[in-house]
Amino acid sequence: MISVIIPLYNKENGIADAVNSVIHQTFSDFELIVINDGSTDRSLEQLARFKDSRLRVISTDNKGVSSARNMGIRKAKYSWIAFLDA
Repeated sequence: MISVIIPLYNKENGIADAVNSVIHQTFSDFELIVINDGSTDRSLEQLARFKDSRLRVISTDNKGVSSARNMGIRKAKYSWIAFLDA
């Protein structure tokens, strides 16, 4: 099992591709955590299109990418962590 963490800030044009790249891997035993770091664009609307039980979206005030990654680590269920930028 692995936790994939994507920090997200105003990447409405790229977040769907990033999420799809994880969801369509041949390895499927993972959780995908997107930390929305206070996006002000339509990033969350893009994420709402996904109906996959492995995807969790957590929103927070904008504190920067390092803070978003650290929050993802704290929320992760599994010991193995992978990071992917939006």
